[in-house]
Amino acid sequence: MNVSQITLVQASAGSGKTYNLAKRYLYLLLSSDYNNVNIKNIIAVTFTNKAAIEMKYRILNYLKMAALGQNVGTFFADFGISRKEISRRSFLALGDILEHYDSFNISTLDSFKNYILKSCAINIGISPNFSIEQDYSKNLKFALEAFLHKSNTSQDVRNITLQYLTQYLTDDMGWFAKDNIYNEIEKVFKKSGNIGKDINVLRNNDFGKEFRLRVELIIKKVKNISEKLFNLQVNGHFIKAINKVLLEGPKVLFSMNIPAKFACENLEYKKNAKVSSEVNFLWKEIHQDIKNLCNFYIQNYYQIYSCIYYEVAKEFDIKSEKDAIVFLNEINKKIVKFFQNNNITIPEVYYRLSEKYNHFLIDEFQDTSFVQWIGIKRFLEESLAAGGTLFYVGDVKQAIYSFRGARPELFYMIPKEFAASTVKEYYLETNFRSSKEIVSFNNNIFSLDNLRRFLNIVYKDAGVEVNFDKFLSTYKFSYQKILDNKENGYIQIDFLDKDCKDIKEAVKQRFIKYIFELLNRFEAKDIAVLCRSNDEILDISSWLLEKNIEVESYQTLNIQNNDIIKQIISFFVFIDSPVDALAFSSFIMGDIFNKISNISSTEFEEFIFKNNKENKSGLLYKVFKDKYRFLWDEYFEYFFVKAGFIPVYELTLLVLEKFKIVEHHPESRIFVMRFLELIKEFESQTSGLGNFLEYFYSLSSQEDSLYIKNAFGNGIKVMTVHKSKGLQFPVVVIPFLKLASNNIDKPYFDDSKEEIELLNISKNIAKFSSKAQDIYCRAKIDSLLSELNILYVSMTRAEYETYAIVPPKVGSSNNLISVLFDSWDLKKGNKQKYNVKTIKNNYIYDSFDNGYKDISNNLINHKNTTDVYGIRKRGIILHYCLSKIKNLNIDDLDVSINKALLVTKRKFPFEDTNFLKEKLTKMFSSKTILELFSCKGTIYNEKEIINSKGEIFRIDMLIELDDKVLIVDFKSSDYNFKKDEKQILNYASLMGEICPNKTVESYIINIESATLTQV
Repeated sequence: MNVSQITLVQASAGSGKTYNLAKRYLYLLLSSDYNNVNIKNIIAVTFTNKAAIEMKYRILNYLKMAALGQNVGTFFADFGISRKEISRRSFLALGDILEHYDSFNISTLDSFKNYILKSCAINIGISPNFSIEQDYSKNLKFALEAFLHKSNTSQDVRNITLQYLTQYLTDDMGWFAKDNIYNEIEKVFKKSGNIGKDINVLRNNDFGKEFRLRVELIIKKVKNISEKLFNLQVNGHFIKAINKVLLEGPKVLFSMNIPAKFACENLEYKKNAKVSSEVNFLWKEIHQDIKNLCNFYIQNYYQIYSCIYYEVAKEFDIKSEKDAIVFLNEINKKIVKFFQNNNITIPEVYYRLSEKYNHFLIDEFQDTSFVQWIGIKRFLEESLAAGGTLFYVGDVKQAIYSFRGARPELFYMIPKEFAASTVKEYYLETNFRSSKEIVSFNNNIFSLDNLRRFLNIVYKDAGVEVNFDKFLSTYKFSYQKILDNKENGYIQIDFLDKDCKDIKEAVKQRFIKYIFELLNRFEAKDIAVLCRSNDEILDISSWLLEKNIEVESYQTLNIQNNDIIKQIISFFVFIDSPVDALAFSSFIMGDIFNKISNISSTEFEEFIFKNNKENKSGLLYKVFKDKYRFLWDEYFEYFFVKAGFIPVYELTLLVLEKFKIVEHHPESRIFVMRFLELIKEFESQTSGLGNFLEYFYSLSSQEDSLYIKNAFGNGIKVMTVHKSKGLQFPVVVIPFLKLASNNIDKPYFDDSKEEIELLNISKNIAKFSSKAQDIYCRAKIDSLLSELNILYVSMTRAEYETYAIVPPKVGSSNNLISVLFDSWDLKKGNKQKYNVKTIKNNYIYDSFDNGYKDISNNLINHKNTTDVYGIRKRGIILHYCLSKIKNLNIDDLDVSINKALLVTKRKFPFEDTNFLKEKLTKMFSSKTILELFSCKGTIYNEKEIINSKGEIFRIDMLIELDDKVLIVDFKSSDYNFKKDEKQILNYASLMGEICPNKTVESYIINIESATLTQV
């Protein structure tokens, strides 16, 4: 096993990086090469919470299996330790983790960053109890308004505003100047936060004034040269360039749409024509002046925006400090300054953390940002200098988060940063995920030979000189080996005709055809549709829903889009503001009220229409109250009176109970639970129904808090490629497969220095400036490489089959997929039925013995819990109720039953528990069953026991007497006696081993027939 200080692992898609990270963690913990290492000395950081959970699960599972002496294959083979010693050390490590679970440091990189922040908050200049806000838009808009308002009183602000307006009107950018300002400074604010650096603010000149002076001088010289060309035979293209400038005047220079011939240093003449040295000199002057103009334009165009941003940022900080809010963007900048300025020593940080990290494991390192790196780098310096280690895994081919500040180039910089440390690099070359045809296809597409061919066509044939090294170094480890048991598979790429008039409709027809064919061979939950944008997700989701196909997407999992939540919100709006007839109408015509009132929406619709016609000035709810007094008294009066006096969370629970929302609309359960969580989050900061409604409506559709975290998993999954990263699916469909180099960002953010410079770069300007040319080419390469990486991620998610539809255009550009795929067979393999592994779904498990208030705190994922919403739901509720009855007093039978019923109702507040009393009364009518529950021994309900293999069994009821042990198993429906007899006898055997001096008796109670059978 590797003992180098730094280990770099190249892990292509599906190559087992989590397996290797888990193995490295356990090697550090168990091997003899690293003595006295415990969990407090190791930290593993991942890119997502899901990856962190998976890694923890893998580590604990391997430790458990090893501790119990179970077969773990070759996992520990190269640890250099005997199997017996592995078992002993694993047992001790498990105990250490369970005892000090808070020190089991496996988390996301952002969580680690925030953990460090908490310990250094005062040094950084923030409250130790800070909470990070993501959405800064409201405060930024407020800050912009505050800045603009100052133009009435501050001459400096007025001057900045006037300069901006002059430039804005010159550029003819439309009617809404304030919107333009906000959009530009919002870009700057986001970029500054992602990178963690401040903006370089230019205040040394009036760009507009200086630019106009330079343009006037150039125009004057162009007029001069045009007059001197009268008797000269100059190349016609140069004449056209000069005439264009004269015809359009300053506008052609203001717009930077300068004729390309002015990029030529020397004036060209027709063959054997007379040459004028005076004209040549003047041309060179114009050429140089235009180059200088372009360089000035590049460097200073965004000067006024930087000044506005600086002033708005000051207002933003004042507002944030007043509101006691810390935004992620500002935190990032504070982190960079804090660590770069050495404001604290790492030993001091460790002292505050009460831990010291000697060994670092980092997942998805290609997605590490500069902000994240600048913090962790200081810890690595300290660790490596003291003999610690770094083990990092990643794949630069999957670097698709540059828009968040990710720096994939850091992946290869680590060995150079820590040149004194020993380094080992290796490549995981086997694909454990995908079938043969998919791996083979991707091997061909992303091979270096094919990429060279592709790049030559795209760039060299277009006359553009570009260095391909960045592409080729990124994909030098693209080839993957195929597992022997991964035969077959299928891949199909369909190209739409270039003359197709309605691209979206053509995609829709082919896509739906794919889906119906796939549903004959796969379950819906096995299919994933990958999109590039949320707009595409909306289209795809609507197409599937039109065909009554179940869908999981950000659209369908957003609680704001759920009809039941909309109706609850309408009810809240009404009781908060009774004059709102629209909200009241929306609620009484909705499914919630129709179901509880047993009155159709048609009747209420006629009532509303009639009221609008006859009682235009009256309040709708008062008319309703008079006409439907019984409904008003039963369902509205209490809430109408109590509104404003009850916390929103408790109010919601009362509404759910009164209108029986989850009982009548069980499909909405998961949305209701998420809604309750959202209210909890809101009430941790503030209170009040009106405030909550304002908060709910202000939430952006991008807010994570609006989305169901754990769907039932039965629908086709529709998501962006970025969301799919790290995941795999039996089938992947890509309805809009695209590849094109995007336009360069405006402004272009040059973050190569201590402060970010805002530059204005374009293809036209690049012709006249070597600096712009260099930036432009580099940006275009980075853009196309990023797009290629997104394509790679898309094409490597599938296990068995991949389908894609290729539109001919990406915006106005050609779709380069046709160039990249060239002559590769676009239908490979054979369609067939596969033995798809069934993945247990994560269901929401309601566990709240403490009553309604704790519902949202108990939304827990249990990998092995039963689906409480399926056929066995009533049985589970009944079992739970029985678990609350023990040492029964026959004289207080009704009291004991009612107590158990009350606890069960709290446990399952959204379920029908009315059937329980009848069941229990019937069951306890049996004298033998009643005597069993009334015995004086020690009764254990839902008792867990474990066998020598580490397998856990749960006994419904275990009764321990002085001389014997009674095992009781409840059956709530028809059951297989032989199967259940075998199960309970297994329990008896285990209990015989645990209690060797006692007799073990086994019984089965059939609740339906109220019979007791001894086994």
